[in-house]
Amino acid sequence: MSRTKREEAQILSYKLLYDRSGKLVTERITTDVSSLESFLSKEEYNTLNTVVREATLKLDEVHSYLESYLGARIMTQKS
Repeated sequence: MSRTKREEAQILSYKLLYDRSGKLVTERITTDVSSLESFLSKEEYNTLNTVVREATLKLDEVHSYLESYLGARIMTQKS
C-alpha cells in the first residue's frame, strides 16, 4: 500500500457518541500544534494557536452544558 502525502491535518475533533447500552459520551481531541510551527509562517501559527484555544473553550462549554442537561434528566433503563 503506498502512502500519499496529505494536504490537511485534523487539529480539533468533537464527537457525541451514543452506544447500544444507552451510554452517551462526548469526546474532544486536540492536536498539539507546536509540532507544526516549522511548517507555518509566524502569522499562520499564531492564528492556528488562537483558533484552537478559542474552539477548545467553546467545546468545553458545550460539554459542560450537555453534562448539566443530562444530569437534570431522569434516564430510564429499557428492559
